[in-house]
Amino acid sequence: MTTRKLLSTWLVVSLLILCLSGTTCPSVYNRSVSPRPGIRLLTLDAGTHDSSSWSPDGTRFVFASSPPPRGGTPEIYTMNTQGKNWIQLTDDGSYNSQPVWSPKGDRIAFVSLRDSRQTFTVYVMNSDGSDITRLIEGNQLSWSPDGTKIAFQAGDEGMAELRVWDQGHVTSLTRNIYYDAEPSWSPDGRQIVFSSARKDTTGDDLIDNADSCQLYVMNADGSEQRPLTEGPDGYRKPAWSPDGRWIVFKRQPYLGSGRSESVELLDLRTGQTQLLLDWSQCRSFAWSPDGKQLAFTLFRGDISDIYVMDVAQVLGKPFP
Repeated sequence: MTTRKLLSTWLVVSLLILCLSGTTCPSVYNRSVSPRPGIRLLTLDAGTHDSSSWSPDGTRFVFASSPPPRGGTPEIYTMNTQGKNWIQLTDDGSYNSQPVWSPKGDRIAFVSLRDSRQTFTVYVMNSDGSDITRLIEGNQLSWSPDGTKIAFQAGDEGMAELRVWDQGHVTSLTRNIYYDAEPSWSPDGRQIVFSSARKDTTGDDLIDNADSCQLYVMNADGSEQRPLTEGPDGYRKPAWSPDGRWIVFKRQPYLGSGRSESVELLDLRTGQTQLLLDWSQCRSFAWSPDGKQLAFTLFRGDISDIYVMDVAQVLGKPFP
C-alpha cells in the first residue's frame, strides 16, 4: 500500500471514530458544496488538489495533489476524466505543481522547488514522468499552440513580468514596474491574454498593491498591449477557449462592494461578460479540447478539489 493510501485510510478511519463517538466531524471531510446540475467532483480522496490540465485527446488530466493533512508537499499525477486510474509522475519530496500538458501530448511542463526551496523553476518531462529537464526560473505556465514555446511569469507578486521560453531563448513580453501575470495563449498563437495591476482602480492617484488586476491582451511578441476590462473589480486567472471566442476568468469585487467572487465569461466578439458560476474561491481554469467542458479548482476552507462542468448545462443554453 502506498504512503498516500495509508494516510488517506488513516484519516478516514480517524474521522469515522470521531463521528461515531459524538464528536463533531472536522470540516476537512466535508467536501460537498451546493449541488449544481452539470458540475461533478473529480477528486474524492482526503488530499488537496489543484492545477488540472487536459490531455490533447481529452481522455486524461494532469494535476497536482498533496496527501492529507493539508500542507503536505504536492506531487504531479494523471487521472482519467472520471477521476479514476491515478498515475503518479513525480515523487522526489519537493514541491511539484502547476502542470500543463503540451499541445502534442508528449510532454508536460510544471513548476518545482526541487533545486531551490525558495525559487519556482520551470521543468518539462515526458508524459509518463521520465526525462525531467530544467528550463528556467518562473511559474504560471502556458504552452503556445504549436508546442514550441512556453509563456511564463518571472518575478513575485510585487513586481512580475511575462516572458516566453523558446527552445532555450527567452524573450521579455512586458517591461514595466507593475505586476503582470497569468498568461494564456490564444488558440491561433497570435495573442496572449494576461492579468496586470497597472491601473489606479481605487481612485487614490496611486498604483500599488491596493489596486485590482485587469485583463489585458497583447500580440505574442509583446506588442500592442491593451486592456480588455476596466473598473474597480479585479479580473484574474484568464483562460482562452479553444474556439478563440471566449475568455473565462475570476471576478473579484472591490472591497466594500458587498458582492462575492464569481466565474465569468468574456465574449471577445461583443466585449460583454456573463456569469458562469457564482462560487467563490475558484481558479486554475482549463478548457477541454472541444471547448464544451471546463475544469477548475474550488477552495473550501482547508481543502481544494478539482471539478468539471458542462458549460452549456451550467449556462442553460447551447455552448460554444
